[in-house]
Amino acid sequence: MNWNGGPLNETSSIFTGRVLIVALDGWTDAGSGSTGSANYIKDKLNCERLLQIDDSEYFDYLRQRPVIVLDEHGDRDFLWPSIEFWGPSKMTPSFDNLELYFLIGQEPAMQWQYLKDEIREIVQDRDIDAVVMLGSLAAEAPHNRPIKIYKNSQTASVRNAYGLERSNYDGRAGFVSVIGHTLEQAGLPTISVWAQVPHYVASMPSPKAALALVNDLEIMLGFSVDHKELLAAAFEWERSVDDFIEGDEDLKGYIEGLEKARDQSEAEEMNTDALALEFEKFLRQNESEDKDES
Repeated sequence: MNWNGGPLNETSSIFTGRVLIVALDGWTDAGSGSTGSANYIKDKLNCERLLQIDDSEYFDYLRQRPVIVLDEHGDRDFLWPSIEFWGPSKMTPSFDNLELYFLIGQEPAMQWQYLKDEIREIVQDRDIDAVVMLGSLAAEAPHNRPIKIYKNSQTASVRNAYGLERSNYDGRAGFVSVIGHTLEQAGLPTISVWAQVPHYVASMPSPKAALALVNDLEIMLGFSVDHKELLAAAFEWERSVDDFIEGDEDLKGYIEGLEKARDQSEAEEMNTDALALEFEKFLRQNESEDKDES
């Protein structure tokens, strides 16, 4: 995959009003980064569940088994695979010209073409104004460096406003991408926000990736939530990965190589940015001199 996102224009008003955040576990949720971030924000905002999609025609119970849960009396029940739609409650804090909604759950196993239409109708019935698709993918990235965030959009107005590019990925897709395409075709502006998760620990939940996505969403959408719990979990995650690789010299050497590659790449990016700034300064000076001469 190839994503390229420039700095976001925080003054853009595209992602205001009723904004839907979509995150589904499965193939595009390495380290539970996307669902972890969406669930964290949803819980911190005291959102309420508005509806639940748990039709058996969408899920394969051999692959997505129900979970047994015990209540306070020791009686058990089952949680079935589902996709849930959440929205503001009476306890949800208000933000200037922003209402957050969430579509969170398990990636369906069957009948994608029918489910995408059902979700489109739900979104239209709730008068959603814009959509943010979240994902997290396993990548060759070191766990002890900041989590990289990438963005792309298929909506021209979003690309122009936020300095993004269209995704040029050509290959297998997850249901999150199907939803994004469906809603973009329905006329809604959409943006995809992806977090990189170190591939050697991608099977375990990564609160560090979730935290990176939460931070990015706050900046882009203009809201804030308490980070304390997620910060503590991210710190413990990084320490646990350090313990996991301790004693494995091959893995430690591999990670050191990833660290050097990341540091070199960031140094080159900084040099490129510095040259670009100097060139812009040169152009402005020349324009000023031309005006003075005229």
